[in-house]
Amino acid sequence: MKPYDLAVIGLGIVGASAVYAAARAGARVVALDATGPGRGTSGSSFAWLNSVRKEPEAYHRLNAEGMTAHRDVARELGGETGHHDGGSLEWAEGDDDERELRARVERLAGLGYPASFIERARAIQLEPGLAIPDRVREVAFYPADGWLDVPRLIEALLGAARKHGAEIRDNAPVRSLRVHQGSVAALVGDRGEIVAGSILSCVGPATQAFLEPLRLTIPVGRVPGLLAVTSRPARALERVVHAPCVHLRPDAGGGLMLGAEDVDPLAANAASSAEVATLADVMLERAAHVFPAAREVKVESYRIGVRPMPGDRHTIAGRLPGLSNGWVIATHSGVTLGPLLGRLIADEIVRGTPSAMLAPFRPERFLT
Repeated sequence: MKPYDLAVIGLGIVGASAVYAAARAGARVVALDATGPGRGTSGSSFAWLNSVRKEPEAYHRLNAEGMTAHRDVARELGGETGHHDGGSLEWAEGDDDERELRARVERLAGLGYPASFIERARAIQLEPGLAIPDRVREVAFYPADGWLDVPRLIEALLGAARKHGAEIRDNAPVRSLRVHQGSVAALVGDRGEIVAGSILSCVGPATQAFLEPLRLTIPVGRVPGLLAVTSRPARALERVVHAPCVHLRPDAGGGLMLGAEDVDPLAANAASSAEVATLADVMLERAAHVFPAAREVKVESYRIGVRPMPGDRHTIAGRLPGLSNGWVIATHSGVTLGPLLGRLIADEIVRGTPSAMLAPFRPERFLT
């Protein structure tokens, strides 16, 4: 059998985006996932499309471009791709937090990112169901933000990739990479070996363990996070909301998706599923103070997702040091960056055109 041009390992939003972009560019692609597309990190993400807290400036601009790439992909694919506009709202309580928010909005606006303060009454016009405290005079509004139904977009990307000839394999774990003279000669799996001209690792929090046998130092940690999904409220929420103690957004099923950063470590260290369920109820109680319609709903599901976190907290994207045909993408901002990183890496692999935008994010920075 003729070797594939590219083998992509891992079919979350990043891997699926790379498969689509490479197949669309004319490459013969095989894509493999140990379980099934979107069943890992991508299926356990709050999926807020934004560049609100992305530092330094190069990382901010990468994420802002990632938001544009989502709109481009939605136009290319047509139909329902799970992309939801509407912006996001945020307010703070306490002097220190308010100062931080004001400084951040000012800096974002200075970078050209859509960010401003609107009066409390205007925020309630946008989201009539919100109960913003009277003491909050102004609310930060980021009109370009959105949220994503990640499984739907992954399905659309892989469906389009198949039409361009890509081969998608579920339940196909890659056990190791066979390397010969500085290049990946084959992927070794349960069903034998696969030969491809290039390989791209998109395995998220498993990146470090997957590449460790090759003696490559690509530090990617694992950060747990708890999400809860509720039943459908009587009043719908239309956009992403960040309140001081909880963040919430619409869920694709009609309910609310809830998260809280201070709850994440508690959930990660919980001794039982009952403790995790209690923490999910805590998030719902907080949400009810912010969005009173949540008082009448219940938690229908909850899950602890494990998210990748590069050692310096910034995206890793590029050729693997010491391998002529090995590539990697690993990022904590996978949902926002997926379509952009997939396209840029596909351009490098298939067309041989490196992206200047990725220069600060190459894996070789860890060699020093």
